[in-house]
Amino acid sequence: MKGTRSGFTLSSERTPIPEISEEALSTPNDSTMIFGTGIDIVSVERIEEAVSRWGNLFLARVFTDREIAWCQRRARPSESFAVFFAAKEAFLKAIGTGLRNGIQWKDIEVEHEASGKPRLSLQRRAKELLEKNRIEKTFVTLSHDCRCAVAHVILEGRADEGSHC
Repeated sequence: MKGTRSGFTLSSERTPIPEISEEALSTPNDSTMIFGTGIDIVSVERIEEAVSRWGNLFLARVFTDREIAWCQRRARPSESFAVFFAAKEAFLKAIGTGLRNGIQWKDIEVEHEASGKPRLSLQRRAKELLEKNRIEKTFVTLSHDCRCAVAHVILEGRADEGSHC
């Protein structure tokens, strides 16, 4: 029986779900998998207050020179600083360590491809943890408005039992 509502065709017929073989369900040790995911939301006002209170001390502790220059060229620098901060926090959640194990804020840098797509550049201890855990790809998405900034990071790598931090 078919009917339409708001331009969509509705059907009461059920589509059978295809069977998946056991072989397709098994995951070989060299397959790609999601290692971790992290998300963070930051108040733009919180970053504005930190910059107002600590100025360049705060910026130089948390952001690389390139990040500072990029954010300061934007129409609303505090939104850019907030979303970069959120990206760093999201990465720390995805890797599962936080700021432990020697990771520093500036080990995690937000860059942009020529298309404008954001990407993470990881240095020192953050890069070492990627290599140790066989993480081959990082994905980051950023969004912000006048009050909030949000970032989501996904880490993808090779399955290897016992490799997690």
